[in-house]
Amino acid sequence: MLNASASEVRKKFEENRHVTSQTEIQRLLEEAGEASHFISTMIVQAKLNEWGGYEMKLGRDHAGATVEVPSEEILRKSV
Repeated sequence: MLNASASEVRKKFEENRHVTSQTEIQRLLEEAGEASHFISTMIVQAKLNEWGGYEMKLGRDHAGATVEVPSEEILRKSV
């Protein structure tokens, strides 16, 4: 998920390489900052453990956050 996020961010920067308006550049940078915040605080990596469950190592950035566990159907589609 993190690799896909990084690829998407790079793609957006490349798509907007031609932008010269300071207002538009500022808007795009704010959007990138929001995306960066979302990625760093809302996405975690989970690994399947030997008991058939998933384990996550949450960092300080995730303190106080709630965790939404995806359904088995969503997990199967992502593989």
